[in-house]
Amino acid sequence: MIRRLKLVFWGLGLLLFGLLAQRCANAVAPTGGPKDSTPPVVLEAVPQNHSVNFIGKKIEITFDEYITLENAKQNVLISPPMSEKPDIKLKNKTVTIKFKEDLSPSTTYTIHFGEAIKDLHEGNIFKDYVYSFSTGDRLDTLRIAGKVLNAEDKKPVENAYVGLYAAERDNLDSLPMTSIPNYITKTDKEGNFRLEGLADKKYLVFAVKDVNSNLYFDQPNEEVAFLDTLVPASYPWTAPKPQPLDTTALDSTLMVNDSIRSLPADSLLEMMQDSIAPSLDTLQPLSKDTIPPRTFDQKALNLTLYMFAEVDSTQMLMEKKLVEEGLLRFIFRHPAQDAVIMTPEMLPDSFNLVTQHSADFDTVWWYFTPNVKDSLWVHVKHDTVINDSSRYSLKFKDKKVRNKQVETLKVTNNTLGQGGLKPDESLILKFSEPVVRYEMRDSAVFKCDTIVYYDTLAFEPVDEDGLKYRLTTPFSPDSTYSIEIPDSVFWGIRGYTNAAIKANFHTIKDDEYGNIYITVIPPKGMKQVVVQLMNENGKVLREQAITRTEEVMFDYLMPAKYKLRALLDADGNGKWSTGNYHRRTQPETVLEYKDALEIRAGWDIDLSDPWEL
Repeated sequence: MIRRLKLVFWGLGLLLFGLLAQRCANAVAPTGGPKDSTPPVVLEAVPQNHSVNFIGKKIEITFDEYITLENAKQNVLISPPMSEKPDIKLKNKTVTIKFKEDLSPSTTYTIHFGEAIKDLHEGNIFKDYVYSFSTGDRLDTLRIAGKVLNAEDKKPVENAYVGLYAAERDNLDSLPMTSIPNYITKTDKEGNFRLEGLADKKYLVFAVKDVNSNLYFDQPNEEVAFLDTLVPASYPWTAPKPQPLDTTALDSTLMVNDSIRSLPADSLLEMMQDSIAPSLDTLQPLSKDTIPPRTFDQKALNLTLYMFAEVDSTQMLMEKKLVEEGLLRFIFRHPAQDAVIMTPEMLPDSFNLVTQHSADFDTVWWYFTPNVKDSLWVHVKHDTVINDSSRYSLKFKDKKVRNKQVETLKVTNNTLGQGGLKPDESLILKFSEPVVRYEMRDSAVFKCDTIVYYDTLAFEPVDEDGLKYRLTTPFSPDSTYSIEIPDSVFWGIRGYTNAAIKANFHTIKDDEYGNIYITVIPPKGMKQVVVQLMNENGKVLREQAITRTEEVMFDYLMPAKYKLRALLDADGNGKWSTGNYHRRTQPETVLEYKDALEIRAGWDIDLSDPWEL
């Protein structure tokens, strides 16, 4: 009997071993499944998010998976700001925040994690997670939100600090230059910001590109933005009281697994509040049964701040430099039309000094013949703020630049795309420096359609400086032309002469170009408006200033896509002017037309609806 039992046990053992061996032999490598695209989920926060009567020194937030915490010192912001930043550490799945200083009584604190939290393996960002608590018996729940844009080109500004200063504080207007704000956050890649956990007050809203990381505006190279009026906080968020939930309703939102389903309803509700970081545009109740409806002032969620860099109003001579052989350059901080630049020395005729200035008189060039003088005394005077006198060496010492210089006169012309020339224009050659001598030779070639003429082409100067020369040889508007000018016909002020010049051109016909017509209505009281035509990349091609309602025309446009922009030129200087916080002036407003405009050959765009600015 015992022998028979032993045989049975041996048989069962062999059978079990065989089953196990077969199971191991049939093992299949995991396929990996679909890529994880969901961000981490908060499983537990101690104390709970939105807690009141907080008296501790530590907060722990545990997630459902291993995470990374990127650059916590820069990405995690606490409002109100603290003198000593807390220690923020990550261990496994838990983020721990330890405070180094005593918290203010009866105060709501918010911890904004921005994009600091990502899952370990796929890098899915748990964006804009906010943890808030109060050291008193009530939680402030109001918000202010909006975006920060560059004032001139309307592009979003990333990583700008946006701060709120409570209206009841003394010397409110000067606080952004001397003190940290009551609340602080940063803009994201789209320029958006959100401040929450706010008390029911009015605030000065201020933004700064903080160069020295002290959270206020105290450096001349820091860009700023501000609102002219105080803004009331709004959009209350009230954490709902825990109540029984149907956990099956969470499947489509949180991808609930068996371990999550086993949590009590209170924890599930906390997970829903902590893990779903709503955006400004899509924040909606999860269900009518779990979160009460919200009322809010929409204006406090749609704030737009325009960031700018101040310009020091003090006139200065920014540069006085020999930039090339035979070229001195003087650059002023602001237009200096009345500036006097002179030399007390008697100059020989061979020095050939020619003065030029930029369109707005902030840059002056002195062209002269190299190697005539070794040095030169120059005196610069402008009002009472600039009185500079110094001797310049006229020996150019920058070997790298000197070796790269091509000692030829650079020449361009006024033809449009594909060699088109406007019907009412002559061919104009444009030179890189003033031309002091012009000697046309008989070897020039003038070709009309298929007929070639060897003729002496005639040019005449267009401007006093000798930078432009016009072809006076007549031509028929219905023909195609080609000219060839030999080298050494035009001589520049520094002794450089042209290489051989070739130009092919024709008068463009009606079916080659298009025009844009639009009636522009300036705002009442605006000194003038500058309407600009730009290409797709934002480069200004042409502009026209108007002072009243009128039709603006941009003609002879080659087929392409164009944009329209309007500068509300409040100071009437013909260009965009920045703001100044010290004088509480905003930058001039820049408006873009709603649509891009595509010009097709032979078609005009006549916009029937006026553009009311």
